[in-house]
Amino acid sequence: MAKDYTIENIYEPGYKSFSPSDDSPYLGKDSLIPARQLGLTTDPRVANQIAALSQALNQGISVMEIGTLSPQTFETIPKQHFAEMRRKAKLADAELTLHAPIQGTDPSGFGERGWEESNRLMVETQLKGVIDKAVELDEKGNMPITIHGSNTAGSNWKYITDENGERKKVTDMLIAVDKETGQLRPLKEDHKFYPGLEFSEKGKAYTPEKQLEIANVTMWEDLIDKIDFQKVNVDNILSKIPKEAQTMAIRSSEDQEYFKQLGPHEKNLVLQTYSAKTYLDDVHRSLNGVFSKAYEFGTDDQKKELKKLSNEFAKDLYGVDPEKVKTGKLSEEEKMRMNISSHDFQNQANAMQVFARKLKDVNPNMLEGIESFSVKKASETFANTAFYAYEKKGEKAPSLSIENLYQEIGFSQGEDLKNLVEASRERLAQKLSEEKGISEGKAKEVAAKLIGVTFDVGHLNMSKKFGFTNEDLVKEAKIVSKYVNKVHLTDNFGSFDSHLPPGMGNVPFQALLEALGEEGARAIKINEVGGWFEHFKSSPFPQMLEAYGSPVYSSGTGPTWAQTGGFQQSYMEGYGQMLPQINYQMFGAGFSQLPQSLGGSQGQQGGGKMGGGGF
Repeated sequence: MAKDYTIENIYEPGYKSFSPSDDSPYLGKDSLIPARQLGLTTDPRVANQIAALSQALNQGISVMEIGTLSPQTFETIPKQHFAEMRRKAKLADAELTLHAPIQGTDPSGFGERGWEESNRLMVETQLKGVIDKAVELDEKGNMPITIHGSNTAGSNWKYITDENGERKKVTDMLIAVDKETGQLRPLKEDHKFYPGLEFSEKGKAYTPEKQLEIANVTMWEDLIDKIDFQKVNVDNILSKIPKEAQTMAIRSSEDQEYFKQLGPHEKNLVLQTYSAKTYLDDVHRSLNGVFSKAYEFGTDDQKKELKKLSNEFAKDLYGVDPEKVKTGKLSEEEKMRMNISSHDFQNQANAMQVFARKLKDVNPNMLEGIESFSVKKASETFANTAFYAYEKKGEKAPSLSIENLYQEIGFSQGEDLKNLVEASRERLAQKLSEEKGISEGKAKEVAAKLIGVTFDVGHLNMSKKFGFTNEDLVKEAKIVSKYVNKVHLTDNFGSFDSHLPPGMGNVPFQALLEALGEEGARAIKINEVGGWFEHFKSSPFPQMLEAYGSPVYSSGTGPTWAQTGGFQQSYMEGYGQMLPQINYQMFGAGFSQLPQSLGGSQGQQGGGKMGGGGF
């Protein structure tokens, strides 16, 4: 809005000359989002969502997101309330959507004690309960339900300028998961200093990815080395006793009277043999444990290799084909050979050592990056939940909308969120084909309809504290653009999730919305402005209309709400340019200065205008 005006500005040609002032939250583009598409959230702290919805509808808001932060609060809402909210929205010609509870609900299954399958199953059950209530709320079908993709720690990324002057994205901190214990391990870039020829004042840099690789090798080799150490104890004992002692030990274990008849020296040899056998059993148990880990957490190719090694190990232990042992088709000679080999402690120890060294090459990588790990676990939760929704409403079922989180929480990056959505859709499509007999093509079509993305511009903007620019954020947005079925609009300054109304922080709204393309244009748009509600106790709806340059008239023509300051004299907008009252009084620009005979309000001296009297 111009700060001053001149006499030439008294008679403005119309609203088109009005422009927002520097204090306006206007984002710079008219009709960025029409008023009809602007949505708000209800108060997520309360169970009385009916009252919260009514208050919003009374303001003229036509898109509302229902939901609570706490699962306990969400469970307090009777299902009949959801049906009532659906009826209220229909009467007001409003559209509803839903946000699932977020507190303590990680779809992958992480909890206070790390990852547990029981946690994942619990969250899956909770989400199915959300589906039950969403069905009551959903009037048209495929209503998107926002669900946080993660509620646990995630890896961080940053932008740096390398030695060639090129700007590139690198890992700032990688969160690794121990696949056996479910515990998390953070890995940051580190510099190590080595003596001798490797010494350097700068040290040797290790990226988080390299540290993960080293940690996996070290963990696995430590397990194998312990087996080797145990085998050394067996060798030391066996080297000090004659082989005949093993025969005496075997017979003594079967016949206590035989042992009693042995002399002191023979008894000592038998006891030493028992000690060697105890160590040998420990080696075998350790070997079984390592093999079990390798098979449980290995890849499909590694499992094939492990099956082959298992057969070789059995043959080394018993001296015969293990398949013949399983089928009971051993010849008498083979049975005798098997009996001798199985009682030859040194042979068994050697076979175990050879097997252990072969296992060293089949490293299942017990530590895995949390994003990769979580994709496999969370996709199961989302696929099962979407399948549950399909069983209730078919292709009209509510749609799961997985929300991107900010850095330090999982799935903050476009590529990771894309991987999660695609894995979830693939699992759902497979489940639909196998259990419902749907064709592969149709199953993929349904899966794409029932699993999408809630794109939160505020969460993404918080990557700025890691060196991301607006251009970097746009790249992230484009990666997930084709999956988006809902958009969360909220502003901040790049460090905290402050939930300000648009135009009050530094989120590049226009660039991000344009990056989402047609999918983003069609998507439901919800303004998450809890920060304003909490601290300023008023509705920011007028500021939102102004920020997005929403048209005043539903036809889309005419002035926008960003231009309305020119029609009034307000504290924020000044006097304005559109014929302010002072102009009428000072310059006689309006009827107020005309005599009554001409329709004005001024008294008249003398005769009328036709009688020659003066004004």
